[in-house]
Amino acid sequence: MASVVLSFIGNQDPYSNQTKEEGSLITLLRFLVDRGTAIARVFLLYTEGTAQNARDTKDHIETEAQLQGLAVELLPTSADLSQDPTDLLKAAQEARRGLEAVKLVMAPGDRVEFNASSGTPAMKSAFSLLQAAGYAGNGQVWQVRNPQQMREGQDRVFPTDVTVLRHEFDLQILRKLIGEFDYQAALDLLQSLEGTATDRVTVRLLTAAAAWNRGKFDEFFQQAKGQLDFDAQRQGAHWWWQGYEQAFSAVVRLAQGNTTEALQHSHRSVEGMVNHWAIVTFPDSIKSRPNGYAIVLSSILDEFPSLRDRYEQSRDRSSASSREVNLQGYLLRDLLEVAIPSTRNQADFAVYWQSAREARNQASHRWGGISKEECFGAWRTQSQEDWEQRLLNCLNLISGQTFGSLKQASLLTRVHQRILDNLAQPRLS
Repeated sequence: MASVVLSFIGNQDPYSNQTKEEGSLITLLRFLVDRGTAIARVFLLYTEGTAQNARDTKDHIETEAQLQGLAVELLPTSADLSQDPTDLLKAAQEARRGLEAVKLVMAPGDRVEFNASSGTPAMKSAFSLLQAAGYAGNGQVWQVRNPQQMREGQDRVFPTDVTVLRHEFDLQILRKLIGEFDYQAALDLLQSLEGTATDRVTVRLLTAAAAWNRGKFDEFFQQAKGQLDFDAQRQGAHWWWQGYEQAFSAVVRLAQGNTTEALQHSHRSVEGMVNHWAIVTFPDSIKSRPNGYAIVLSSILDEFPSLRDRYEQSRDRSSASSREVNLQGYLLRDLLEVAIPSTRNQADFAVYWQSAREARNQASHRWGGISKEECFGAWRTQSQEDWEQRLLNCLNLISGQTFGSLKQASLLTRVHQRILDNLAQPRLS
């Protein structure tokens, strides 16, 4: 295993007129050689203003007894950095370009040694930024102190710990992923970070949220239940709670730009709510099945005789030998309207049974997607606020709840905030 040294060249290389001693790069090379480091090559990045310093540094290395034999390669930087050596972005871009050149000559197991004490402040910071951003996993950033400013007990050459900076970068990425509801990617990143394996609560919550994103609401609740308050845990015991999660998943898909899925989830939330309402409300007459529609028994007619014509029409159309009647379509609508008369001629449900249902069916049987405007239009709304309110009205009417928004109704929003709160704690240090 060997090391490759990468450094910018400054005005104090190879020799400092201020300290009357060798500059930081030569000092670092001597330090590395003294500790037995095998240096495979030295790469020096220089601007137009430090071109002569770069040549002098190369000559100095090749003629010094302790350093001669080290292979030195000069790398000119861009004209942009030469024109403005204080530009941090340009310095970081050139540092990364230099790192790519270094990687071409590295063997497996080799290390990169960054000299962060030569050049302008922007150049000195660039290597720490690269290391913190994860561009050089097997690398070390070194600092060299000015000998005239050293205090007793301080080392002339010392490593820079970029862990704090790296963790801040990681946190920013995590917050961005969570803000985009990409919980699985956030979970994968969190589990890859050093020092976070013990952050079991956040890992568990992200695992739960990732299950939620896949529509596995029962799995989501079981994973998150221990971190939810009493009211949230009690909500998860009600038959209707998943309807609000399904509706909020439509909001999430819209935020992610998945407008076709937003339409599908929005219709599915109301459809599922109505179906589950019927099953739990009439357990003696409606029997659920693991796969397929629930079955409506003729005993439902004892309670609602007005459904007989619709029931018999459904039975006559049944292709099953048993002439089973499925809980679907007009029979389900008529049952809802006779059991909950307020849904009859109600604007939100009228849209659900008509235009929203038709748009959902069309989207399911054709290629291509739909626009956000088409999603809203299917529900006869023009804005996201009105679209969410229409969904909420349908769900609240069936469940008997009084939630003020889909965000308030969804348990995911509580888990989402708990994840952010956890990340705000100093657990990554």
